[in-house]
Amino acid sequence: MGEKVFVMGDIHGNIRALDQCLDRSSIDPNNDTLIQLGDVSDRLPDTAKVVERLLEFKNLIAIRGNHDDWTNKWFLTGIVDTSWLGNGGQETIDSYNTEIVDLDKHRKFFSKTQVNYHIDRKDRIFVHGGFTHPKGPSYDLIKTQCLWDRSLWNDALIGQKLKRKPHILSGFTEIYIGHTPTLKWFQEHPMNAFNVWNMDTGAGHSGGKLTMMDIDSKKFWQSDLVSSLY
Repeated sequence: MGEKVFVMGDIHGNIRALDQCLDRSSIDPNNDTLIQLGDVSDRLPDTAKVVERLLEFKNLIAIRGNHDDWTNKWFLTGIVDTSWLGNGGQETIDSYNTEIVDLDKHRKFFSKTQVNYHIDRKDRIFVHGGFTHPKGPSYDLIKTQCLWDRSLWNDALIGQKLKRKPHILSGFTEIYIGHTPTLKWFQEHPMNAFNVWNMDTGAGHSGGKLTMMDIDSKKFWQSDLVSSLY
């Protein structure tokens, strides 16, 4: 692990927002650790550029998102999932048809570098969607559940209203997720409920931003609105 540890929400092909966050946070790509919570691909036009930028980090922990899973399957098989196309996949295909990159490195990023979840030495878990077993994704029957789950975040919000911590949150000191944009609650900043931090502030949507946070200090930096960048 690097000197500082930063966590970043869903990027969705938004290289302009990514570069703004990296610049504003003054993260050191040679020494600091960047944990990216998945969905680097789709919707905005620069997925290939985003992956290139992330690969510059020596201490990168890349979490796989559901959009990245679609991208990975396309890289491995050439099969284009119709659900993927309807959710921004064409922008990713176009990006790779336009940019000149080392495709083998990018295939490895989606198939090997990205992982379904990460648990650090402080029992903090980083996962794209969530999980349904208090001990974490490895105990869920469906191993890709963590790419799609929204129940953990919904349970955290309901528990917050009821002032009762859900049992699902008991297995880890902190839980960092993406996948469900905070824009649904008209929030442009990261949301917190008990020990859960939702870092998806809508970088794949015109009214959203990209966010990255120092996980120890909880200081965070954001891009400009997507609508002003593209």
